[in-house]
Amino acid sequence: MRFLTLLAPAVLLAGCAGLRPDAVAGRLPDGRVRPTLVAERHAITLDGNLADWKGVLFVTVTPQNGVFDLESGTTEDPADISYRFAVCHDGEALYVAVETTDNTLSLDDTRTGETHALAWQDDAVEVFIDGNRNRAPHARSADHAEYPFGGEFSLVANGAATSNCTAWPDSFGQPDFWQGATSSERLPNGSWKLRYEYRLTWRVMGGTVRPGDRIGFTIGIQDDDDGGPRDHALYWLGLTPHCWKDEAGWGDVYLKP
Repeated sequence: MRFLTLLAPAVLLAGCAGLRPDAVAGRLPDGRVRPTLVAERHAITLDGNLADWKGVLFVTVTPQNGVFDLESGTTEDPADISYRFAVCHDGEALYVAVETTDNTLSLDDTRTGETHALAWQDDAVEVFIDGNRNRAPHARSADHAEYPFGGEFSLVANGAATSNCTAWPDSFGQPDFWQGATSSERLPNGSWKLRYEYRLTWRVMGGTVRPGDRIGFTIGIQDDDDGGPRDHALYWLGLTPHCWKDEAGWGDVYLKP
């Protein structure tokens, strides 16, 4: 598999296959070019095995190049929390693959099969979608105005899930909405490789999104080291301390026709 480390958006957009300057929509609030990932058409089987992602561009996020949501702590150790992720589509849905490196696996607040889980308290992935790309500064407002266009889709390493912060709560596992799969591997040094796959239909992005469109997107990894509340939340892109609700800090995904 190809993979890359996200250093600076302007550098990536100029020099890496799969990222197109002409697909970039404006700039981030700090003036940097807003990165756009290109989701190629690519067939995927949801099984927690990333072998069928061969040839798809992976982006690597570490404590050195990601964004910590400062509602929780930080670390400089990539062995504690780091990950790589990729996107593609099949004409009906967006697929997201994530592989995390974690020195401790903690799953004390969730149970396999839950669809209303406290995902953010355990080792989990959260995918954030801004289907109408309006860069709302408060995507969790009391009127839930942004929920029909995406929101937050969380998948725990044990297969628990939640989509409470969307217009489709408890819809995990339903083909018309969203699905996923996970797998875990204990390494000889005692650390873990945790793998996640998502399938998110156009329906959960507002229903009108199709190949050829662009959506707002970011991803965050929740890390629990000691069995209590989460210790870290590391994002690809975001505006701390509220990376999870300020869409202006997210990147884009271009759904290549």
